[in-house]
Amino acid sequence: MRECVFAGTFDPFTVGHKDVAEKCLKMFDRVHIAVLNNHEKTPLFDGETRAAFIKKIFKGYDNVVVEHSDGLLVDFMRERNIAVNVRGIRNAEDFKYETNMFYYNQEMYPELITVYLPASLSKTHISSTSIRMLIAAGADISPYVPKEIVQDVIAALKKKGKTK
Repeated sequence: MRECVFAGTFDPFTVGHKDVAEKCLKMFDRVHIAVLNNHEKTPLFDGETRAAFIKKIFKGYDNVVVEHSDGLLVDFMRERNIAVNVRGIRNAEDFKYETNMFYYNQEMYPELITVYLPASLSKTHISSTSIRMLIAAGADISPYVPKEIVQDVIAALKKKGKTK
């Protein structure tokens, strides 16, 4: 069985992330979406909430596994005996960052294979960081967040007092 891991903070999961996951589904029999924590960021949502949002998007997909992990990506992959790591790339800066991370990850998990998938042209400007800025400004996020979870994201933010 051909399996891959598509990992990220996904705070929140965007239509760009969904685009990459859908590309993965065309190439792999099973896609593991790993919701990880980036200790350099202060997330809007905890890991379990982010994972729940993504599970809702892929409800009914037997070949998508969504899990939250507090550990390193390489540990997540090693525990599941998966070697292929898929990274979505929007621009040269993403490529530079992801390639640097690849070298660290490969040193820790020599079996690692990283596949870079370019973002669809219409989604190259979309990032979770930008969406968090839109949220803070009270702007409409519906063009940038999968329709399956827009209302859930807004409701969770209202509950936290982070939106109007």
